[in-house]
Amino acid sequence: MVLAEPGVAYEAPARSLERLVGVLGNNRTAELLGVTASQPSRWRRGLERIGVENQRRVLDLDYALSRLLLLYPPRQAQIWLGSHNAWLGALPIDVLKTQGASRVIQAIDAEAQGAYL
Repeated sequence: MVLAEPGVAYEAPARSLERLVGVLGNNRTAELLGVTASQPSRWRRGLERIGVENQRRVLDLDYALSRLLLLYPPRQAQIWLGSHNAWLGALPIDVLKTQGASRVIQAIDAEAQGAYL
């Protein structure tokens, strides 16, 4: 079963990566994705393809950041991702890396509703 043409399937993570680097900068994007500082730059220049696991991380981080930017300005959203969150019991960025976006989005929703623990 083919879900999308190979080039088409790759476009979404590439667009997300461009947005992330545009908002966060290359080094902060790399840090939040848990890759070397040069990795996002190599991906963006087409020197390497984004691996499947990193594609998921890029999309998850882009979605979480987009949701956070509805609540906070960019710098505060970055701080939120890297700070301990009582609702999650962990750093949101660590939860993104290990479990994906679902629980982080729930924490963002809780934050938006004023449910601080």
